[in-house]
Amino acid sequence: MAIELGLEERVVMAMKQLGFTASDARTYFSLLKSNPATGYELAANSGVPRSAIYNVLNRLESRGLVTAIQRKPARYMPLSPERLFELIESRFTRNLEDLKTSLESLEQQSPELRTWTIQGYPALLDRACKMIKNARQSVHLSIWQREFGQLADALRQAVESEIDVLTFSFTKIEKEIGQVLSYGIDETDLEKYWPHKLILIADRKSVLVGQAQESEENHTLMSEESVLVEMAISNLVLDITLFGQRREIDTSEVITGLTAYLAPVEEMVNGKLDKRKT
Repeated sequence: MAIELGLEERVVMAMKQLGFTASDARTYFSLLKSNPATGYELAANSGVPRSAIYNVLNRLESRGLVTAIQRKPARYMPLSPERLFELIESRFTRNLEDLKTSLESLEQQSPELRTWTIQGYPALLDRACKMIKNARQSVHLSIWQREFGQLADALRQAVESEIDVLTFSFTKIEKEIGQVLSYGIDETDLEKYWPHKLILIADRKSVLVGQAQESEENHTLMSEESVLVEMAISNLVLDITLFGQRREIDTSEVITGLTAYLAPVEEMVNGKLDKRKT
């Protein structure tokens, strides 16, 4: 008997999540166990009050879950579980398509949102993974080892797909994937001074930037605004330039690749200086 009660509660919970009431679910469950049945019998077997049972049956009948096979007295038969699944699936698919069409129509009427906030550390990692997997040309990162480790699989797949992956880090990166420029500072030492941070630039078109704290309160900015993408690239260029100077490493090729889509300020300034000399 305890197993049967457990089964009934699971059925009731599942049907409630699909939009039915507890009384709907208990009546349908009772009718599956014993049918055909009158409203009086169902009230006694299901625990639904007699004052409410016929309203419940009328509602279930209108939704196709029960059928009255005679009228005096009315006796009811349930829709089989298999047919119920088909009915719910068909209605859900139709409603989902209607929702999709309506939202697409609304999206066309509304201005496109190009900058938004990602809240929570898991959501940050999920968004970062999606950006890496959707990249078609390049992924550029400024990241700490902890977050790099979380994104390693996605980065490895990107490299295997011949996506240009470049990572800069102040911390030691344990497994190099793609091109890595790292100061090799112990993460626990750096945590004494800075919180974890992340910059991720995908295809030089979108950016994910902000702190990367293991908390639901963590907030990160994602944007497709060109000015914010350019600011993130400029920040990364500065870090890599200083890295090259401090380590006496030639990073000019990396810098050129990053600045290819930015205004050629250096050339324009030098051009003006040359004109003044002549």
